[in-house]
Amino acid sequence: MSNRFEILEEYQAANTELERLKGLAVRQQDHSRVVTIYPHLHERVSHLSEKCEQLDMLLEAINASED
Repeated sequence: MSNRFEILEEYQAANTELERLKGLAVRQQDHSRVVTIYPHLHERVSHLSEKCEQLDMLLEAINASED
């Protein structure tokens, strides 16, 4: 990750995946009596949330340094 464009692309991809997994988590909770299909879903959502937060902070720092 050497420039803002690459960081932004990575952030958007991670955020898109995070939203998709959050949707799966909601559907899984709605069907909580069914066998868990995605056993590591919570871990993946947590990981992507942290990654998005870190990338967001990095993008904010880049924007602040350009001002």
